[in-house]
Amino acid sequence: MKKSVILLILLMSLSFLSQAQLNIFKQDSVSIGKSTYPAQLSLGGAIRLNYSWKTYDEDLKKRGGDFGFELFRLEADGECGNIYFSIQYRWYEYFNAIHHGYFGYHLTPDLDLEIGIHQVPFGILPYASHSFWFGATYYLGFEDDYDAGIKMIWRKENWTFHAAFYKNPEYIDNSRLGRYSFDLVTKETQQNGETNQGNLRVAYDLKPVEGMVLNVGASGEYGGIWNGTTKKTGSRYALALHADWRYKDWNLQLQGIRYHFNPVNPEDVAENTIQYGAFMDPFMVAVDASVITFNVAKKIPINCKIIDNITIYNDFSIVTPSGENTQNSIQNVTGCLVVKKGLYLYIDWISGQNMWFAGGPGIGLDHEGWDDWKGRLNVNFGYFFSSQGCR
Repeated sequence: MKKSVILLILLMSLSFLSQAQLNIFKQDSVSIGKSTYPAQLSLGGAIRLNYSWKTYDEDLKKRGGDFGFELFRLEADGECGNIYFSIQYRWYEYFNAIHHGYFGYHLTPDLDLEIGIHQVPFGILPYASHSFWFGATYYLGFEDDYDAGIKMIWRKENWTFHAAFYKNPEYIDNSRLGRYSFDLVTKETQQNGETNQGNLRVAYDLKPVEGMVLNVGASGEYGGIWNGTTKKTGSRYALALHADWRYKDWNLQLQGIRYHFNPVNPEDVAENTIQYGAFMDPFMVAVDASVITFNVAKKIPINCKIIDNITIYNDFSIVTPSGENTQNSIQNVTGCLVVKKGLYLYIDWISGQNMWFAGGPGIGLDHEGWDDWKGRLNVNFGYFFSSQGCR
């Protein structure tokens, strides 16, 4: 009941703000003391419904799949002079969680400083995928991951540099499974959590012909693994080379990642796997692996009464672990995104071999039937709204 009242108040506030725009943001500037700064505020959100059908769920197949509420979210972005902020909070069917929340400062025209819960600068940004389902890198915490820390962003001509330090994930409580970002989580004998993580990323835009951009770069990540049972800190690292090619309505993405986790577990806990979790579920992951991502997409302008454009895509990723009792994990998503202003429709067919969220028990694990292919149809309907007008 309490959460419903809070949600109702937020909805009423959003409706009011979208019409009134707040007096200080209704103008092009705001006065603070004797100084005047440009100011703006944007409020928005989304509501999404989801249909799912799985080859590996007999009950679901018999009833023809499930369709229902998936997400409601609210967000705000603002700027006043050199200071800006961004926040987004999400309500899912079974939990609610912060997506991101930070404030920033434009130190110079080329240099920004951000503090809070923000996207970790690693690999292809902002996403190493096109589908609603993301790629294997998302479930390993290397895509669209948000942690709590400080980040510097420097842009100069065709160069972009990121340097960041994260004290811990977005939630200090490592046992919390209700989270958007995939992190190390604790449950029962698995007591490892992320701490003191550093990130460096460099990227360069090559522009060989007009209308073509090839963004190439490298990323590095190093951090600690705190074990709540042994009270000792292990280590982890990840390295990536990445390329994001865009020409007219085509997009090609290629990325290679090498990661390794070295936890300090008790003697009775295996060290060849480690526990990840998000969306209320924990699962095990191989501690040492390479990840290859290869994606292709084509945007097709339609510009008719009911459709603005359609993007068709195929996102492929494979995880090849090292060590005993491990096997490859593969995920391939073929689908399309249909857009009409603020209406978004994702239609995805997800094929997985030994892959979490596609019928597998985890990522990179050895188990009976690991080489079986499983699939699921996912159709997501969403409307994204904003005080600035239709998206």
